Amino acid sequence: MPMRLLVGAIVLTMAVSAFGETSSTLDFVIQVLEPTGGKILRPRDWFYREGHRGPTYRWTLSREDSNNQSYTTGVRIQMFVGVKEGTGKTAREFIADIAGSRKKAATKIISACGEQDQGVFTRICLETEEGLYHILYSLFWGNRNLDIAVVVTSGTTKDLWSTYSSVFKTMMGEFELIDTKRFDKQP
Repeated sequence: MPMRLLVGAIVLTMAVSAFGETSSTLDFVIQVLEPTGGKILRPRDWFYREGHRGPTYRWTLSREDSNNQSYTTGVRIQMFVGVKEGTGKTAREFIADIAGSRKKAATKIISACGEQDQGVFTRICLETEEGLYHILYSLFWGNRNLDIAVVVTSGTTKDLWSTYSSVFKTMMGEFELIDTKRFDKQP
């Protein structure tokens, strides 16, 4: 599905209740998510990496340089376009499968939230401990036949969670996945 066909503001908002209330003293900058033109706040000293293949887009913002694909503390956003064609599943079924696999992998489920209609997308969330890690998954599927799934993973080690949960809250409190104005200019 070409990006220019996406109409309306595509802004994903995260429920802040899953994050700690501590404020961060980090300096944040706006990070543009290419090629969609979306925007997210990133701690100035953190690293940004993108990797896209076909209908799958991936952005990683991490405290550590993730050139080797591995990091301890960070946020990864994955967007899957054309889910039905690629998997044979609806975006909702695709997200349900991911949530189910993360529940199975968890050593502890801390919390989960039910479906939250956010206009263009519906969101569910799952907060887990998986081995040494504390992870919050925010999982989205498109509404009204929008065949897109989005998986946002915010995580760090269990012992660093209280330090970085407020950073994740700031980063993911609201971010723009796609700048639709950029695509409105195309014929």
